[in-house]
Parts: sequence; C-alpha cells; structure tokens
Amino acid sequence: MIKPENVFINCPFDNEYFPLLKSLLFTLIYLDFVPKISETRDSGDIRLRKIQKLMAISQYSIHDLSRMDPPKKKEYPRFNMPFECGIDFGLKMSDEIKYEEKKFLILEKELHRYQKVISDISGNDIYSHSNEPEMVVKAVRDWFRRMKKVEDYKRIWLAFNQFTSDYEQILRKSGHDPNDINALTFSDIIDSMREWITTYKTSTL
Repeated sequence: MIKPENVFINCPFDNEYFPLLKSLLFTLIYLDFVPKISETRDSGDIRLRKIQKLMAISQYSIHDLSRMDPPKKKEYPRFNMPFECGIDFGLKMSDEIKYEEKKFLILEKELHRYQKVISDISGNDIYSHSNEPEMVVKAVRDWFRRMKKVEDYKRIWLAFNQFTSDYEQILRKSGHDPNDINALTFSDIIDSMREWITTYKTSTL
C-alpha cells in the first residue's frame, strides 16, 4: 500500500557518493519522511523485485542520475540509476489509479546535462547538486517546500553538520570507518539519524 511519508531513493552506492547519500537521508528524516532504500546485495530478478516493492509503497521518489558519465577513462557509465528511474516511471504511468499521484525528484550533477542523454524526462522536477552535500540538502528541501511548509535549508544543513561530527566520533570509537558506505547497514544509519534528530529537535524547541 502506497504511503505518503515514504520516499524511494535511487542513487549510487559507493564511498565517493556516500557524503551525498548521508545528507539526502538526513534531510528526508529531518522533514519527517521515511527513506526507502534497497539494502539487498542480490542481483538480477530478486533485486529488481525488491526495488519495485519499495517503489510501489512510496508516494515520492528521488532519482540521482549524476553518474551518467564514466567515472574514469576506459570505464563504463552507470546505467542502474536511469534503468530504475524508468521502472518507477512505468509504475506511475500504469493504469493503476493509486500510482497516478506519485511524484519524482530528479537529481543531477549539472542542470540541463540530462537533455543530452535522457531528454524524455524533461518536464519533471530536476535539480542540480554539483556533487555537494549542502546542495543535496537544499535541492531536497526546496522540492518539498513546494508541497508543505518546511524549515530553511540552512538550519537543516547546520543540524546535519552537527550530526556528522557526533556520529563520526561514535563510529571511530567503535572501530568503524565513517567514510565507508559498508561500515554499517543503511537501516542502522537511518535509525541513528532518526534518534539524533528527535533529540536535537527537542533540545532546540
């Protein structure tokens, strides 16, 4: 059943992207949304079915297509993100009425770059983040501001930096690398963010 608080996340899963992902997750939780992100390491049909189930229960989706360029010379670009984005659009455009109101935020590294490789998504909400965590916070906050009243992005960015400092110290004391995307599960990270944000908001009232 689709839920209005759920946000499906489609993005790269690597250490280079991890700072952006952390700011994305934090912003969603700060705004009282529930991130839905795949943790499965399975491949093929099993992984796709799990991803589709997350899409099917999410009112909102955020698709980051900033990895369309090859990361290095002689390497291939990453097509998982545009592929999953296409699946989600297919769900929205199906004949099922419950999916008609699904809303998508498309994130890119540079505004209008998508027109060179995937112009069919033009007309949707597309924001650039320049590979900067702060710009991810602003893009996500500004998008949801069109639908509900939310705090200024600077306050969210300040809270995120405080969380990052606190959390990295905890991870290092526990022997974890805070910059390793595989150090903890996404569920662990999300739970920690939610607990920290609850305490933070209570103390700043």
